Amino acid sequence: MINMSEIVNKLNTVGWYKTNVKDVLNQDGLDLFNKNIEFFNGMLEDEFIQKQLYDVQTNPLERMEASGGKPFEITHYAYIKEPLTLNNSSFIKLFLNDFFTNVATEFLEVSNPKMFNVIAYLNSWNYKYGRMHSQNWHRDREDFKLLKFFIYYNDVTEDSGPFEYVPESFCGGKMITNNGKSNYWDYASDNENRANPTPQELELCEKNRVTFTGKAGDIIITNNSGFHRGGFVKDGNNIRVTSHALFIKPDAVMIKDPLSSFNYEPHKINYIDFESSEFNNLKDKQKYFKR
Repeated sequence: MINMSEIVNKLNTVGWYKTNVKDVLNQDGLDLFNKNIEFFNGMLEDEFIQKQLYDVQTNPLERMEASGGKPFEITHYAYIKEPLTLNNSSFIKLFLNDFFTNVATEFLEVSNPKMFNVIAYLNSWNYKYGRMHSQNWHRDREDFKLLKFFIYYNDVTEDSGPFEYVPESFCGGKMITNNGKSNYWDYASDNENRANPTPQELELCEKNRVTFTGKAGDIIITNNSGFHRGGFVKDGNNIRVTSHALFIKPDAVMIKDPLSSFNYEPHKINYIDFESSEFNNLKDKQKYFKR
């Protein structure tokens, strides 16, 4: 039985919670999870994706431009050449399962949280190139309280780029450097380089981090306004296979710009036709979008 109060309490106190699909999803959710595994199996077998994985290991500069600054990350777009929709995959539908929407509603304390940025991706890397971009400690900046779900689709070891998080570092958390900060702009001002840690914060990140190795089906839930990093694959023979989704309040700081709509990058990330029968057939509770 799902203990929602335990989940929300841990998110509010340390900033993270970990579980597994088999412990929290109903059969419909598990069926969608298994369909996502089939999607990734096809992606990994694709010749173009195999070439991209080779380039990650041998020529990250070539990957840099194609990936928007994350050469270690290969998203669904590289495989299907279109955004995720309600029709071409099961990723959006999975994150609309009651478990995810219930956690978002309870944690964000709103009846209508908004979902963004549903991505399916592979992480690979050659450790000799060092950490880059989101492999370094940073905060997400959509709001001071936000919710990110990560799902692993393969076993993740220390060598295959586990997600890492710093407890109590979220905005308003008990991390010592948070003292005296009272609102979003205290954490995200340009004067503080917006998302990057200070030297003192960096020391605390390295000292207090939690490393999320795990099994296929593990779900990692975080308030990603806290410091986190991921995707630093130490062994090129390992790949981390993941999907994620973001939930935020309907009045979140960045809800207008750049997140003016769920379809804010409709050619590469997500697209839903809000007049379509597929959308209209969703349960009212599942329509967690900003048009």
